[in-house]
Amino acid sequence: MSQKPRRGVFNLETIISAMNALTTYLKHVRDEFQHIVWPSRDTAIAHTLVVIIIALVIAVLVGVLDYLFGGIVSHVVGA
Repeated sequence: MSQKPRRGVFNLETIISAMNALTTYLKHVRDEFQHIVWPSRDTAIAHTLVVIIIALVIAVLVGVLDYLFGGIVSHVVGA
């Protein structure tokens, strides 16, 4: 009497197929990393400073608007 092979999720063929797919994916990732042109240190620092300055300007703008609208609402409500 022969036994049927199990049809579970973790059979050997499924595991090997998943490992092959993962290996292929990681090889493609490595190939793509070779095409990346990384910025110089000075460029990275300059861009980081631009992002920080823009974030600070937006934070101040939102804070000022919040203060103004809060004052308007308080004046209208009478608190």
